[in-house]
Amino acid sequence: MCWFFEDDSNVEYDYKRLRKDLENEYAIQSATFSGGFGFCQMLDVSRASEQELIKMAKREGFNLRKYRK
Repeated sequence: MCWFFEDDSNVEYDYKRLRKDLENEYAIQSATFSGGFGFCQMLDVSRASEQELIKMAKREGFNLRKYRK
């Protein structure tokens, strides 16, 4: 394993805070430029599993270290 790849399998995250921050991010995107698409993504966050939250956060460029417990 390379030092620049993180292994998420044994890391605990504050999923409640991550979910809230992702919902806020998509709400802002919805209001500013993406409209309905951002709104739909915001709804997806509310139903997402923990693994899906991690994928969404990575896609949006979130610093996941901030959410480690």
